[in-house]
Amino acid sequence: MNRQILSLLIVTLFTTGCNQRTEGPEKPEFKAPMGPYGLPYRVGNLGGKPVLLGEEASDLEYEDSPVLNPENRRKGYKPPPRNFDSIITAFGFEMKYPTGLVLVRYHKAPQDASKQYDAERDMADSQWVHVIVNAGRRYSYKSNLTAAFINSTLNSKVESRQNMKNTHYISIYIPSNKQEHGLEKHIPHPEWINFYEYKETKDLYIQKNEQGKVTTLIRCSNKDVAPTRTCYMQWVMEPEIKVLLNAHFKRVHLKDWQLIQKQSEKIIKSFIVQSK
Repeated sequence: MNRQILSLLIVTLFTTGCNQRTEGPEKPEFKAPMGPYGLPYRVGNLGGKPVLLGEEASDLEYEDSPVLNPENRRKGYKPPPRNFDSIITAFGFEMKYPTGLVLVRYHKAPQDASKQYDAERDMADSQWVHVIVNAGRRYSYKSNLTAAFINSTLNSKVESRQNMKNTHYISIYIPSNKQEHGLEKHIPHPEWINFYEYKETKDLYIQKNEQGKVTTLIRCSNKDVAPTRTCYMQWVMEPEIKVLLNAHFKRVHLKDWQLIQKQSEKIIKSFIVQSK
């Protein structure tokens, strides 16, 4: 999809979207531009940036979602019209990370990605990555990876030592004093292994910046069946855009964690409306 050719139009639309709340009879109606397959783009504000989302984006959620707002769970709730002021809180997409190929299931889209995905997704070394994007309210309470790391150690600020002992130190990690693939590795607490077995535990990997802040956090399963050995990676894209990215991939590809981040961020940037 070529979003660049829409730039001039979108700047006008963005202005229109921002003026939707203006009172008066001359208020123009916002109309989302059409995507490449004959459907209008889904639009909104993602982490402070206006975006156009095509058919590759799944499970799109806005801040007024009934999931986030119990008062909107009443029967007959009708979401408001969307524009570039509409705060997006989550969506997902599937990506083949070596090439950046994105899955689009819509029947009018080219089907090569769908065929590859269906043939490869269950392989032990599948290169397909499921990416979940969190922004808005979901970003605000999930983006502190330093706190998430500390609370997964014996220095946890949210769990007492007694409770750790009572639950056999499940999800508590200790330093391994080793580096793997440029990441600091932490291993499951011995009591977690003893009680639940090693195959039911995970390893934890982190990357820190020069200030000691955790910028990447990865949990990888220790399952004894290869196809079920997966990793779950979290990182943020600030200061460029306030989003938290969550990538699920096969553990065999942990060595490529930086490429997975790069390709995921490239896709996110392709959604952003660039002003000229």
